[in-house]
Amino acid sequence: MPLPEGQLCTMEDIQSVAAPVLAYLENVGYPATPDLITTWIKNASRQLEIETNRQFLPTRATEWYDGNDTQTLVLRRFPVLKVHQLRIWGGRHFLIWEFPPDKIVYEGEYTPDQYRQSELVVRRETGVLNITLGLLEWFMPLRMQPPLFIWNRRFVLGRQNIEVDYTAGMGVPDPNDPDKFLPEPTYEVRYAATLLTAIKVVDYAVGVNLGVVSRTLGERTENFGGQGIFGTLRQRWMDELYGTPQRPGLIMRLKALTPR
Repeated sequence: MPLPEGQLCTMEDIQSVAAPVLAYLENVGYPATPDLITTWIKNASRQLEIETNRQFLPTRATEWYDGNDTQTLVLRRFPVLKVHQLRIWGGRHFLIWEFPPDKIVYEGEYTPDQYRQSELVVRRETGVLNITLGLLEWFMPLRMQPPLFIWNRRFVLGRQNIEVDYTAGMGVPDPNDPDKFLPEPTYEVRYAATLLTAIKVVDYAVGVNLGVVSRTLGERTENFGGQGIFGTLRQRWMDELYGTPQRPGLIMRLKALTPR
């Protein structure tokens, strides 16, 4: 089910995980309003992308790459939802090739006939583009004399001469706009964003000096440290996110292994 724009989890997710903290804030007269929780969710969603060096929220951007004289190009962001436009330039005003949108197919989503007619195959999960153009070698490029030119079906060697307009992230098409996508993260991504937001809820409680640092039950006294009575909850969430010496956390499992 798609989530609201800019969010990797929902208010219901936060209410289920951080229910004791939210109830405490409500009882003492400092409730976390829906607008405040939404702000925390959006900030946590961006924080998760930064800490994992990944793209989870559907985001469209135009990026430039160096041509490598091969048929393969690796995009900086993944997973890829849609390649809107890809151009190969031979100079500032010399367009060598522009891939028609109907000739761009996505791995695992095309028929044999579509593959035979395709010019570019996109591997969504890894952000890898492969040129498949096999028959068309002769064409008439812009501002080229003589007009006939042979292209070797590669990302022509050059500096910042490959222009890619694409959307990356985890999402589904917006029913009102085929070029727009709404967030639909995996369970792990959604849970990680929920935990990051829940930590912000605890920090808010501490920030307004509502935390109780200790309590006495008969002859026994319990100390909770600087995070108040919810310090134990916060530490448990931190361990789930960032791991312990015995096991890796969610952040490490979601993190991009190599920089793009």
